[in-house]
Amino acid sequence: MAGEHDAVVVIFSQAQVRQRKIAHFLKRYGSDALPEGPELAAMMGTFQFFVEGWNDDPQELYAIPEIRKSYQHFHNAWPYWFFFCDLNTETLMMMTLCLMPNMQSFKRLGESKAAAECDPMDLIRFIQKNFGQLNAMMERAGMSELDIYNRTRDVFLHYKLPYDSPPPEG
Repeated sequence: MAGEHDAVVVIFSQAQVRQRKIAHFLKRYGSDALPEGPELAAMMGTFQFFVEGWNDDPQELYAIPEIRKSYQHFHNAWPYWFFFCDLNTETLMMMTLCLMPNMQSFKRLGESKAAAECDPMDLIRFIQKNFGQLNAMMERAGMSELDIYNRTRDVFLHYKLPYDSPPPEG
């Protein structure tokens, strides 16, 4: 599996996205294939996900119906994004936007990036739903309460949400 600081870059081809083929990924990183303990802990925050084949499409990736449906399917099969995604990249945010039911985006003339807005309650529901999977992976990895607190805080900050919960004592 991954070394302590290795990035895991996953690229889904246009054909894989259109056909929602993820078996190759699940064979290697599905719940049954994942290690436990320190080897799993070393994998936290190392994954980056990309799709290829839409470079000429003027839409943002999260606005393309095929990509949205593919990531929805992927999340249903592998809901461990909060544990594995590299929070220093846009990977998790882009994937999350694909799951938001009520999303709007706009691009200002002359700016290279678009801005996206989703219903804050949809985002909160998504976050709440996914913390159980994060905690399960962290427990499987043998991580401490402080590790869980820190990753939870980092996920909130990734979404630019406040996190004022005190750290665990001990």
